[in-house]
Amino acid sequence: MDLHPGDRRWMVSSGPGGTFALYVRDALGISTPTADSIPPLTPPVPRVRDVELPETFGPAWDRWWAQSLVTGGAEHVPGRWPAGLPEDLRDAYGQWLTGQRSPEATLHRDEAMVSFSEALNEVVDQLTEELGHTPLFELDVIEIPVQGQFWRRLRKNTVLVSEELKASRNVIAPLESVIRELTQ
Repeated sequence: MDLHPGDRRWMVSSGPGGTFALYVRDALGISTPTADSIPPLTPPVPRVRDVELPETFGPAWDRWWAQSLVTGGAEHVPGRWPAGLPEDLRDAYGQWLTGQRSPEATLHRDEAMVSFSEALNEVVDQLTEELGHTPLFELDVIEIPVQGQFWRRLRKNTVLVSEELKASRNVIAPLESVIRELTQ
């Protein structure tokens, strides 16, 4: 989505991340360095008990998570799910998502997008003044509903950001850092 429609020399796209993979992580209590590096989902996911997972499930989850970020989500590619994934988790995920689609949650996401757009425009305006021209860059922002203010750079022009950080003015510093690098 172009968040600055009057000037098409820069573009920011935004989309969901691998929320299904994170749901599986939280529901099954997967703990690997990769899994533990990302905060838990919000609202919290009910923990599934009494499930026997193969020893390889954790490393398989890590690969699945990384792939879901590249392909735009993990839910719609069952052939790539880690072996041993309980079948009923997809239905439970659907029920959890229902809360994410409530009017309150939608309003919160919309407000976060407005805040993010304002912060982005502020950064671009500042850089435009410094450079003497509008900066040229493309940035993919993958939003995930995790607890706290979370930011991770995945690739040169791709970042992972929590809804909470997206709604906060604290997003300006990491956003400016990435955009400055992309405009060089």
